[in-house]
Amino acid sequence: MRAAAFVLLGIIGAGPALAQGAECSFYFGVENLEADDAVALGRINKLTPRTNFVKPSVIQKGCPNASAACRDKAYLVPGDEVVVIGSGDAFVCASYTGAKGQGTEGFLPRAAVTLVQNPPPAPLDGWIGRWRGSPEQEIVIAKGAGPDGLKVTGDATYGALDPERVKRGAVNLGSLDGEATLRGTNLSFAMGENGSVAFDKGEEYDCKVRLRRLGPYLLVKDNTMCGGMNVTFTGIYRRR
Repeated sequence: MRAAAFVLLGIIGAGPALAQGAECSFYFGVENLEADDAVALGRINKLTPRTNFVKPSVIQKGCPNASAACRDKAYLVPGDEVVVIGSGDAFVCASYTGAKGQGTEGFLPRAAVTLVQNPPPAPLDGWIGRWRGSPEQEIVIAKGAGPDGLKVTGDATYGALDPERVKRGAVNLGSLDGEATLRGTNLSFAMGENGSVAFDKGEEYDCKVRLRRLGPYLLVKDNTMCGGMNVTFTGIYRRR
């Protein structure tokens, strides 16, 4: 696995610090989702009627910058909320997921994104429901045991959208099935041989997952041990 793309040094201005020339990526840019400074919630302000995403250097050499060549077609409007993954002098790395689970990730002009200070933690029933990440990721959260217990189940695939992989039976599968106690904005567990255990009690090859509620989003980070090759639940989800 590649090293994390961001050096997360704390929330400075509009989010965690962005390493110079870094790739913009939730998958690679966030190590410990429970860390207070891992991510931030941002809201598109009224600087312009619409704010276009800006391409990273892996898509367009020399980007991000304010030139037309770096401007992406995807855009947001005032009031849209994003997950801020890292920030530099002129741009923030951010991810937006729509109501149907479609996601857009990239750079946004820092001036167009206002950091939401101290967003309140979601109540218990704000976790419950069916959540969609990418088209190959779905998580269902239900009430668990005890006053703050939550039960998490989920399914993820790799290759289910590729007709050729489906035809030859090469779709890889993954699943979640665990229960844990809500701790503020965070929920975490490992899937041991005999059921759920605390995240830090999981063995090296157990499926271990952290979940965090932030604004309208459910953020998920796993250890890539929750299914077959290339299957992951890591992502940014919206409730269906």
